[in-house]
Amino acid sequence: MPCLEGDYIRILFRKFNQPFISLFLLLLVSCSSSEENLPQAKKKEFSLPVQVGKVVYMDVVDEVRAVGNIQAEKRVVVNAEVRGKITRIAVEEGMKVKAGDLLAQVDPREYELVLERLQADLSSVQQEYQKVQGGLRPEDKERLEAKMHAAESALNLASIELERAQKLVAEKVLPQSSLDTATDKVRQAEEFLRASKAELAAGMKGRSEDIEKLESEMQAIRKQVAVAQLNLSKVNIMAPFEGVIITKEIEQGAFAETGTPIVGMIGSSRLKAVLEMPQGYRNKLKQLEGASFLARELGLKIEHHRNLMRLIRVIPDANIYSGNITVQIDLPDPNPSLFPGLTLESTLNFGVRKNVLHVPAVSLVIGEKGTLVYIVKDGHAHRVPVRAFKERNDFVEVEDFTHQLGPKVDLVMRGSGAVFPGVKVFLTNPEPKAETPFNSADKDPGKPSTPET
Repeated sequence: MPCLEGDYIRILFRKFNQPFISLFLLLLVSCSSSEENLPQAKKKEFSLPVQVGKVVYMDVVDEVRAVGNIQAEKRVVVNAEVRGKITRIAVEEGMKVKAGDLLAQVDPREYELVLERLQADLSSVQQEYQKVQGGLRPEDKERLEAKMHAAESALNLASIELERAQKLVAEKVLPQSSLDTATDKVRQAEEFLRASKAELAAGMKGRSEDIEKLESEMQAIRKQVAVAQLNLSKVNIMAPFEGVIITKEIEQGAFAETGTPIVGMIGSSRLKAVLEMPQGYRNKLKQLEGASFLARELGLKIEHHRNLMRLIRVIPDANIYSGNITVQIDLPDPNPSLFPGLTLESTLNFGVRKNVLHVPAVSLVIGEKGTLVYIVKDGHAHRVPVRAFKERNDFVEVEDFTHQLGPKVDLVMRGSGAVFPGVKVFLTNPEPKAETPFNSADKDPGKPSTPET
């Protein structure tokens, strides 16, 4: 019997008497008890179909590729070192020069005249110095020498007279006063000879203050002569090293001051490759094992595998726009066909990294909370955050910083974009297999690596 609704019950209460109502209540109780005995329908739980796979481990050649260009190791602007009119420009733009080749010439006449005048002044002072060192003129020297000889003769005569006087006084032929007179004459002759020798010595050598003055003058003039010779040598403007002329900064006939640019040139003997790379490789440059450069325009390939750390320089400041660092790599003994400004495609090899974790590219999910993958745990989807790097053959290198991924984990592949954390899933491929793609480190692309256990 079907159960009656509340409105029908109220109508029955109004229209029928008490015995009928009692009978109706009895039927109502039996109806409700029958409903309690009916089995309740089970609710169906929501689940999503997914296809799962495995993570893989590959040996990866750690390398970075960058596009750069060739620059000259040396790049200078050659300036005039002395002022004057440019009488000659000996080079043209694009011309190759060697160290010491003439680039330009300043009018040398002014500097030649200055040098000649100073050399003449020096010669005059040197002659005067020699005269002062030699003393008096020859005739004066002879006069003083004759005076000295006369003094010597007078002393000899006085000495003889003294001896004679001594004998005569001893014999009492002469008085004692005669001996005293003879002794005084000898003393006077000795004083006169001493004075004559001193006068001759003074005449033979000039005064010390005159000599010092002339020596100081000679030293000053010698320095002026050296400066004049240096300035004269600078009128010829030479190439400081082997290279190529890239600009002419002045024309023939123009007047140049000291420091006026004459030509710009770059060195051709040493070149360097300049390229940009991510900052993450700054600390790895010490591990660099090889560098190769391709000049596609010339069809030329260059490789370096030795002494790489001696060839590398890193510019400390990163590019404010890209965040990359600038790296310079010297190219010793460059091919003659290379030239500054040439574009290079560079590949830097940092060796092989073993057993690097990869996941299929289809398993990656990029959401508001970053990059992640889903794994299956107890029949439900579980979120695993990862950091993604390069993609190789449909596999992406990842960093599992929560350490939840491994060879035995079921990784959600197909359907990863539809699942969410905690949702129940059922597998459409219950026995997934790990299929390792070819390793970039293998010489044989068909040879797989051994998965990490």
